[in-house]
Amino acid sequence: MPEDFGFSIYALCYGDYADLHRRLLDSFRLFAKPHPTDVTIWCNQACAGTEQLARGLGFATLCSAENLPKYKVMRDMFSLRPPKYEWILWFDDDSYIEKPFWYEATKLYIESRRSQNICYFGQPWFVHHLPGQWEFIKTMPWFKGKPPELIQGKPGITFAQGAYWGLRNDVRQLLDWPPSDRGLSHNGGDTLLGEAVRQQGLPFHKFHRGVKVNAAKRRGHSEAPAGSSNLNARR
Repeated sequence: MPEDFGFSIYALCYGDYADLHRRLLDSFRLFAKPHPTDVTIWCNQACAGTEQLARGLGFATLCSAENLPKYKVMRDMFSLRPPKYEWILWFDDDSYIEKPFWYEATKLYIESRRSQNICYFGQPWFVHHLPGQWEFIKTMPWFKGKPPELIQGKPGITFAQGAYWGLRNDVRQLLDWPPSDRGLSHNGGDTLLGEAVRQQGLPFHKFHRGVKVNAAKRRGHSEAPAGSSNLNARR
């Protein structure tokens, strides 16, 4: 186990939703800050109170007056604030840490599965590919020629729900994640990450203990998932 074990935490806060943002940031204050963590917050057209709270808690804070697409923000965050630790954790602002044992439980889970080459974890979901998505996937530099996963007899992917996931930083570098310069903008990145990891022959560990995931209604910008030939498709 590396002596510098910890989590590089990245979170995106959007819009005038102060209570939602406070719930997330307070959870970092209570359950992440006492441990080896490095927290970066992006305020995407967020209310002034969110920025003030994030800075007041000592978190690195980046802000945009424009509502930028999620995966452009994510790529910029990784570039402007490179991960300090081996593990990256991503939070959308509708997720939050809800249990005080979260850090130790997550650390123990990772330690106990080193022999399984744990590199990617989160709350498991699955989807079937939309028309056009498999063709899009095959254009990615990380595509290794593996045929699609079959779920209930249809091509799809099992993946970590995009509102909270963990990824080992060397795998992020291997994948050059996220590919916002290759057509991934705002929707469909969580399924694409699941496929990118699977194409490398790497495992997906189904774990999100201590975190409440995707605990608010969808807000803000919406678009078709990456690669979909139906621009009206939504997920």
